[in-house]
Amino acid sequence: MPGTTEIIIDWLGANASRPHDGQIAEDTELIEQGLIDSMAILELLVFLEERFRLALPIEEFVPENFVTAKAVADMVVRLRDGAECGVGGNQGVSSG
Repeated sequence: MPGTTEIIIDWLGANASRPHDGQIAEDTELIEQGLIDSMAILELLVFLEERFRLALPIEEFVPENFVTAKAVADMVVRLRDGAECGVGGNQGVSSG
């Protein structure tokens, strides 16, 4: 069974914003190389939410999480592990 990074790389290969030469590696610069643009990021978010059954909190919508396939996978694993541990989406928010 493919791992999280491989699943994301497969999606990127099929849905890149522009054609790319060769393989997408886990450390390929996605935004810098033009493989994903703002629309592709939104499509990727929908894919991640459906494939991994996650609700991506707005706090995760930062460029650092979409630099490489590994960064995307790390975010997914972090969110999935947090969900399995019962961690809510209000981490670090003070109740006053």
